[in-house]
Amino acid sequence: MPHLLYNEKNPGSIPRRPTPPPDVPAESTVIPPMSATAAITPIFTHFLPIMYFVLLLTDVLRRDRNRKEYLLVAGIIACCLSMFMEEFVRHYLPIEYSPVLTASWFGLSGITIVGFGLHLFLSLTRSGRKLPKFVHPSLFYLPTVLLLANLVFGDEMASGASFREAGIWKWPVYNTAYYIAMFGSNVFNALYLLILAKGIRDADQPEIRGIFKQLIFGVLVTVFFNLVIGTIDFNGLLPPYPYIYGTLLWCEILRRTMKKYEFLHHVDVRFENLFNVSPVAILLTDMDGNVREANPVAKKLFEALQLDGRTIAPLMQGDLLRRIRNRESIREVPLDIDTGAGRMDLLIDGDYLSLEYVPHMILIVRDVTVEAESRRELARLAYHDALTKLPNRKFFSEELNRALEEAGETGEPFAVMMFDLDLFKDVNDRYGHWTGDRALIRAADAVRAILGPGDFAARFGGDEFIICFRSAATEDAVRAKIGELRKHLAEHPLDAGAERVALDISIGVSFHPKHGEDSDTLLHHADQALYDVKRSGRGREAFAPDPA
Repeated sequence: MPHLLYNEKNPGSIPRRPTPPPDVPAESTVIPPMSATAAITPIFTHFLPIMYFVLLLTDVLRRDRNRKEYLLVAGIIACCLSMFMEEFVRHYLPIEYSPVLTASWFGLSGITIVGFGLHLFLSLTRSGRKLPKFVHPSLFYLPTVLLLANLVFGDEMASGASFREAGIWKWPVYNTAYYIAMFGSNVFNALYLLILAKGIRDADQPEIRGIFKQLIFGVLVTVFFNLVIGTIDFNGLLPPYPYIYGTLLWCEILRRTMKKYEFLHHVDVRFENLFNVSPVAILLTDMDGNVREANPVAKKLFEALQLDGRTIAPLMQGDLLRRIRNRESIREVPLDIDTGAGRMDLLIDGDYLSLEYVPHMILIVRDVTVEAESRRELARLAYHDALTKLPNRKFFSEELNRALEEAGETGEPFAVMMFDLDLFKDVNDRYGHWTGDRALIRAADAVRAILGPGDFAARFGGDEFIICFRSAATEDAVRAKIGELRKHLAEHPLDAGAERVALDISIGVSFHPKHGEDSDTLLHHADQALYDVKRSGRGREAFAPDPA
């Protein structure tokens, strides 16, 4: 069968069909019937792919027809389906219909894919968020508008203006216009690759980078089919425009990609639910502390902290602020806040992430006030006397050793004074233990009243108290402190029913470094001086004698 050509621009110059003899009426011209092979083959080469595209399109729209990305993928699949549909229909029509069908249907579908592709990739990579509104997304569909203009004005750049019959197919003539169209379409593929490469560079999640790499593979498949399969003249061995079979692979890659994207979206939804029901405060902020997202617990925390909920800048202080500025790990960073209504103890964990390519923090803030109070109470009980609320012997010993270490470096003198209540046993026996406890509390109040900067004291045991005077390092200064102590006790006698009981004390004092440079020696000399007072009649003070 000879090759029959048809050209849309000059149909009279190229024979379309054999011309009947002059004596045969025109209406008797017989068009050769289509062979069985020509009639059946497109069912496999075109109709089956059309059905496959219908399944793909249904699957994508079934997943989420409200999200822009899914609609754009559906648009790409619909355009590919349309191209196969056009070729299926064109095959059964006379060749003279091929130019107009190719330009108005096939070409328009193909060029519209370009707009959908640009729109999709810029949306997925978020690269289009800074584009002006008149560019995004209107400019993406400019090629479609230009092709429509070409059709209106009959532009010869429309791909495949000339056709020939080869085998059972109607093939486009591979002329200059065809090759320009084929190579020109890959300009957009190169733009796709640039957009996706930027997306890989900017993505902060490996899953997102994996999606973009998969899309790049799909674009490269399309490039191969366009530049290799689409430019080889198979002379009727394959259906026309064989490069469109690359769209089968491309659309399948798109479908698989969107399944991954959908999975990540569902993960986001699940984490959003977890975010909202979490019993701890979770915040998403920028690096300046401006709040982007806050879960319900965080909003309640804002109220307790008297914050307006738009920023956590007041919380960014001390060690937390230093860590944020240096991008250091945020792991169980403690923070004490005075809310005006009381103290609140917070424990903060966090991490850094990029959101739309802008650095952000996600912070988990736990209110540990109750736990912190419990720990402080346990520590206080470990170092304090439960009755008088003064520190105990353990606390005093540690503080005295610390003072000795500091004094060893500076040569600082200080005094250690030990005293007990005179006739305390008689008070207990006569007025009862409850009155005796009040006597100890009254003595502790007097001790607290005379402590100066750097001084510390403790209930040493029983009715015995001890004070380290770092603010009074001479005998005269200590005598002045003793005078204040006795005065406070005299001004605050103990009520015991109808009686008022005056409390008196016996005192022993030693000095560092004159009487010793370690705690045991200092305590021994102070205790010995106190013993000397007790032995000689009580109610006075004694200083340890100078060493021989």
